[in-house]
Amino acid sequence: MTENLKTLEQKRLELLKARSKDIKIGLLILLGAVLFAILGFVTEVMFLLIIGVVIFMVSIIFLGKSAMHSKVFKDFVKSDLVPTLLEESFEEVSYDPKSHISIDRINGTGLIKRPDRYQGEDLIKGSYKGVKFEVSDINLKERVETRDSKGNVQVSYQTYFKGRWYIYRYQKQFDEVLKIVEGRGGYANKKGLEKFETESMAFNKKFAIYASSKEFGFYLITSSMLEKLLELEALHRGSIVYCYQNNELHIGVNDSKDYMEFKLKTPINEKTLEIFMSDIDLIPSIINEFRLDSSKFK
Repeated sequence: MTENLKTLEQKRLELLKARSKDIKIGLLILLGAVLFAILGFVTEVMFLLIIGVVIFMVSIIFLGKSAMHSKVFKDFVKSDLVPTLLEESFEEVSYDPKSHISIDRINGTGLIKRPDRYQGEDLIKGSYKGVKFEVSDINLKERVETRDSKGNVQVSYQTYFKGRWYIYRYQKQFDEVLKIVEGRGGYANKKGLEKFETESMAFNKKFAIYASSKEFGFYLITSSMLEKLLELEALHRGSIVYCYQNNELHIGVNDSKDYMEFKLKTPINEKTLEIFMSDIDLIPSIINEFRLDSSKFK
């Protein structure tokens, strides 16, 4: 792995240098375009204005080219680094940077409101200790209409959930449902569910719990699990939602974060890789901490 890191870091430095060069050239050419434009306005010579416009277009080409270096690096990380790290962490795993969890499966939980537009990426599928999992980034947007002073309607799509969605599939098929939602419940579908509280005041202040029955809720929620849920909440900004239904546990983390990303400016070394790996390590950690491989779920 050390040699792979050195190769990636060398590639990053080459792309960073090329991007910096293109940005400098683009800005210098842009400055020339501005000078020609000013001179053309002052002297009212159309030819100088035309030269300014042409030079401006050339500067845009260089600045656009500089942005491409970041994309090349992003693709390089996702085609080389991520698959290698995943294969070292799991015996059975697949990774598709352009795919995502189906919106129908997310909507099926009734945890969040249905989006008008949906995007996603970085789909990871695999298994750990006999528990299958699917994880991907998601971006949910709602249609918003606004009216100006003249009564004209403007339509925009605003993000209300951006983060990561986890699905864990265990062997046991439950006939009941348990939902744990950070805050007061938000848009979670609570129809037919009973709200109840735990013995933990700290937990009750942060989460609302709904289940088809209290007995089922307390069957799944143990005191140690409450601690793990609070610890997981502390690791993420934003909000978290959970849903146990049938033979699946769904977890939605709305933290406005892009996972599986390495910025071009960030050096690739053991320290930064450890931070990057935390996004991968969380996948088996949930299985371990929630004991999804125990007899309760078989």
